[in-house]
Amino acid sequence: MTAGELQKTENRVISGSVFHGRSAMGDIHGYLGRYDSQVSALEEGRQREFLGWLAPGAGKFSILPAFLSYFLPKKSFRFTTSLNGSGRAMVPIGAYERVCPLDIIPTYLLRALITGDLDMAEKLGCLELDEEDMGLFTFVCPSKIDWAPKLRRILDELEKEME
Repeated sequence: MTAGELQKTENRVISGSVFHGRSAMGDIHGYLGRYDSQVSALEEGRQREFLGWLAPGAGKFSILPAFLSYFLPKKSFRFTTSLNGSGRAMVPIGAYERVCPLDIIPTYLLRALITGDLDMAEKLGCLELDEEDMGLFTFVCPSKIDWAPKLRRILDELEKEME
């Protein structure tokens, strides 16, 4: 499906959306999933940038005014699979509220997910969510946390508790 369609760089083909798809590479996993209706491709981001957080960041995407690109006129960015750093503690600086399309309080809900507080997560609306809803939060997360598995863990624990 992607033969001859991609640039001659190292790419990661994804079955499904960029936010919630799975890698579809190789002979064993290189297929479109049963319920997926889209194929995405991203350049593999293997190169590291030494002290990249010190640079003004004119070519880096940011939802917050952390890089110079936030203040420049809107332009398109070349997204890769690189995380641009390692994971860190949860930093609630308003990024989640800027992208949340749902009627929830995302920072408090995500804090309940990360601490494993079942009661608070349930009160804040985790039962109304699934893993796909966590895609935007993962994308804008300054802490580089993948929120989908954390939600799944809480939902599984709540299901066991209700049995």
